[in-house]
Amino acid sequence: MRYYIFSQGIETDKIKAVFGSNNENILELIKKTEIFQYYGEKFKTTLKIALEDIIRNRSYDEKSNFAYGYAIICISATLGKNLPYTQEIKLGYETDLIDKYLNENFQVTDFIIDDILFEEMPPFDISSIDDWPIIGVCNTNKLKELQNMLKDVKITDEEIELLERNAEDEDKAFAYMHLKGLKDNIKYCIKNNLDMINFCH
Repeated sequence: MRYYIFSQGIETDKIKAVFGSNNENILELIKKTEIFQYYGEKFKTTLKIALEDIIRNRSYDEKSNFAYGYAIICISATLGKNLPYTQEIKLGYETDLIDKYLNENFQVTDFIIDDILFEEMPPFDISSIDDWPIIGVCNTNKLKELQNMLKDVKITDEEIELLERNAEDEDKAFAYMHLKGLKDNIKYCIKNNLDMINFCH
């Protein structure tokens, strides 16, 4: 089974305000989105119930706590901002490549991307999720810290294109593409005063 990391720009307080809001307009808006339809196909009525529990301030079903994580994905996608770089990062393969090339080529040590992105749990009223999705939030201060850590990582589109032309450099091209994308997303969030919420499933 393969798991992938993806991110969204959010105003955390705006997402928190959905919880217990009893806002039926927001509920219907989220239900109409493509992402809700996509996950709804996979989880049938469980996602719908979880989303309604969150908005209508009902007791949560602890046996289906994963569904509340997917509800947060849907809420964030509806009320948040798409980031410049949307390519998903493969956990345990591309994440290892990113860490490897940061260390070897840019002397950025002690950087474990999946640990960093999921270090802080989101400040939302849900129980711990036993399985998937994993959720983490990088607030503005954390993003500025990451931006500083990556300040000497200089990667251009031309450099990535050159790497992609050589089959032996395919892994490096993936890592560089993700690194440049991560830097672009961090910069975008800081500029627009957004936190970055990260998901993995």
